[in-house]
Amino acid sequence: MIVFAGPSLARADLSGHANVTVRPPAKQGDVYLASLDRPRAIGIIDGYFEGVPSVWHKEILWALSQGIAVLGAASMGALRAAELDSFGMIGIGSIYQAFSDGELEDDDEVALLHGPEETGYVALSEAMVNVRATCASASAAGIVTDRQSLQIVDTAKSIYYKDRTWAGVLAAVAAVVPGDNRYSQFAGWIEQNRVDQKRLDAMALMDRLQNADFSTADAVDVRDFHFENTDLWQRNIVSWRQNGASPNSDDELAYRLVRDERLYLR
Repeated sequence: MIVFAGPSLARADLSGHANVTVRPPAKQGDVYLASLDRPRAIGIIDGYFEGVPSVWHKEILWALSQGIAVLGAASMGALRAAELDSFGMIGIGSIYQAFSDGELEDDDEVALLHGPEETGYVALSEAMVNVRATCASASAAGIVTDRQSLQIVDTAKSIYYKDRTWAGVLAAVAAVVPGDNRYSQFAGWIEQNRVDQKRLDAMALMDRLQNADFSTADAVDVRDFHFENTDLWQRNIVSWRQNGASPNSDDELAYRLVRDERLYLR
């Protein structure tokens, strides 16, 4: 089985999954090329955008049409699963569910700024879904009131996703409500109690891969849809096969040049 993961999972989270091959965050063409290896399942957690073409819906449909289970969670995977669950893609976790139900719509809910692969894709900003989950937890614990929780969420949402950090959010809140001890208490509380919902959902996907049986033909929920083999599709797969879409391809230099500019993931 193959999983595309980056900042949503730490390297330590990937231990104990010997039957899963972990590849860097997916970009356009990677899922198609992965399907050529005939894996039992493909998991999409993280994926590139803004500077690199994102995972194409059609390549996911292609994998499904080949009888390969495709799962999505946490980040780019949650977005694509919400868009393609009616075709048989399996969505996992609360982030996927929120997008599927229409509670969340904006890409910036899962987008973040991160470091290169050598740093373990260290996060340099905070995903909005994590802010929401943390504020909900703090409200339930009585650290802040529901009104204060909503104010923190609204403040975070108003900050451009590349610049959204807890330090920035709390500074912005403090500027509006100076001297409120509840917010100071919240600032200390999140040091040990911050909720990383993206990681939780990503781990749920890894557990599903580890424990589910995708080896039988009826294990994959392939819906009744016709895969249209268009000229555009043919041109793309020829290009992907020739140039490769993975970091181990002949396009390695271009990949590294873009990656080292610190791509944004969702």
